[in-house]
Amino acid sequence: MIIFTLFILVCMLLAVGMAIDTVRTEFARIKIQNTIDSAVLAAADLDQTLDPESVVEDYLARAGIDPELVNINVTSALDARQVSVESSFSVRTMFMDMIGIETLSAPASGTAEESVTELEIVLVLDNSGSMSNNNNFRLNLLKEAAGNFVDQVLEDDSSEGKVAISIVPFATQVNAGADLLSHYTVTDEHSHSSCLTFEADDFLTTAMPTTQEYNRTAHFDPSTTSMPANENYRVCRNDSSRQITPWSDDAVYLKSQINDMVGFGWTSIEIGTKWGAALLDPSAQPVVTAMIADGIVDEKFAGQPFDYGSSEEGISRMKYLIVMSDGANTNQWEVDDPYRSGLSPIFLDGGLNNIDLGTESTSSIRSKMSFYDEDRASTSKYYRFNNGSWNDTPEGENDAVQLSWPDIWDMMSVEYYTDRLYATALGESGSTEYNKIVDKWGSSTKKGRTWDICGAAAATEGVLVFTIGMDTYGEGDETLKECATDTTYFYDVSTDEDVGALDQAFTSIARTINQLRLTN
Repeated sequence: MIIFTLFILVCMLLAVGMAIDTVRTEFARIKIQNTIDSAVLAAADLDQTLDPESVVEDYLARAGIDPELVNINVTSALDARQVSVESSFSVRTMFMDMIGIETLSAPASGTAEESVTELEIVLVLDNSGSMSNNNNFRLNLLKEAAGNFVDQVLEDDSSEGKVAISIVPFATQVNAGADLLSHYTVTDEHSHSSCLTFEADDFLTTAMPTTQEYNRTAHFDPSTTSMPANENYRVCRNDSSRQITPWSDDAVYLKSQINDMVGFGWTSIEIGTKWGAALLDPSAQPVVTAMIADGIVDEKFAGQPFDYGSSEEGISRMKYLIVMSDGANTNQWEVDDPYRSGLSPIFLDGGLNNIDLGTESTSSIRSKMSFYDEDRASTSKYYRFNNGSWNDTPEGENDAVQLSWPDIWDMMSVEYYTDRLYATALGESGSTEYNKIVDKWGSSTKKGRTWDICGAAAATEGVLVFTIGMDTYGEGDETLKECATDTTYFYDVSTDEDVGALDQAFTSIARTINQLRLTN
């Protein structure tokens, strides 16, 4: 029994010793691995001016590890650096050598790579009326946060043309700007403004082929009862501050465009996102080429937007769509097809050159107008607003000019036409006629279209969709959360709790974009 007990005791001591040797080896491996990870990260940094191999060796030496026992491999290019370290350290055993095992292997390896990534970034920013509430409280937060984002993304951009940023302000509509829109195929009912009315199928794809014809949004005011039309309430506002800023890396210029933004109008996240996705899509390459030729876009951006998933040796390419809003989709309007183009029933004495909308009174302009009703049984088919009666000829007779529908919507609101002209002349319901003229989309339709275009963008290779909801609740949160590539890319910001939360969200996205990636 004594001999058996001694045998068991030796076995137990050996088992404990093996456990101790194993733990010692694992501790050593963890220390070596952590040191290698730190070393390769520091050495791969493109801002690192020291020799990458010397950096790794210094890290190892300071940790008490002999650099001679590791293999260091450095691959460098103009715009990229990869540092790899492999080792297979051996730890001498204290107990296991009794059974012939003198050492245990503690393998460790790591690879870090930093490359100058060619980034295409589109900021889709809410310019709706709610952003201007409380003396532009939210809009001012957005301007500061978006401006800081631009600085952070462009701060270390030492290579020309490696980062292209576009800005898409949206409210009821998106004003593309005449320069950008001129390179797409667009209907020509008027040239007063530069918005597009997309069809439902357009939101199923990120592409906007330049050969496809798009409907130019009517230049009209659907909300007031005034002549001249109220410029603030036009569906497509023509302010320069509302225009898309395409493909730039000029931080000063980009921030000035952001600082010029004005909050007014309804909310159309889906239209802003559609334009944002289109500016990342390779179908816009002819547009960039043409705008370079026009001297509007810098030639350094030739070839962009790059094909999805494309890359070159030492260069990776990523596309980022960042959508920010302070609420859910609301309303959108458009003029129905019969009233978008062609001649209206309104005649004007002397034509448009005979009036001055800026100084002439509404009653004076209206007195020069006549309403033409070709279906009227009587030969007197012209209702003169000057005398309130039907006549054989319009006011001004041979000098009268029949106005087009775009002329009418440029002059007056839809309700002014339906209530003060149509209803007065025919004695019929102005509201009934308004509903024939104006189409309206509500939040439910617009939410579905937002998810369609966000889904199309997120499904493409090399595109990440980030969304930020500032003080959004219920449907607003739901819309934006579903829009992001992943729920972790949705930032729910409450300025009630922290006025700096929006800036923190943009900063977090900028850090994600700029991060140095540990690849192994």
